[in-house]
Amino acid sequence: MEEIKKVYRARFKPLGNPATWPMYQGPRHIPNPHLKRVSKGRPKITHFLNEMDMRDMRGPGRCRLCGGQGHSRSRCPQRPGSSASGGVHNS
Repeated sequence: MEEIKKVYRARFKPLGNPATWPMYQGPRHIPNPHLKRVSKGRPKITHFLNEMDMRDMRGPGRCRLCGGQGHSRSRCPQRPGSSASGGVHNS
């Protein structure tokens, strides 16, 4: 309780008559647009890239389904149900 009393021990200067206050002209600061948080889209990376992050250092990508190079599992022509393998046809 003594600590709370210390806070209010200081003298407060009265504000005076509201008629003598200066007119409000709006905010006096201009916000920095670069510090604004963006909620849409993929977040930008904030770490520095090194050798481990470089794609060409890891070698060419391989498909996990057929083991071929140049495509991924989702684009694999050997994937069941893909149009490249003839699984889907129009009649």
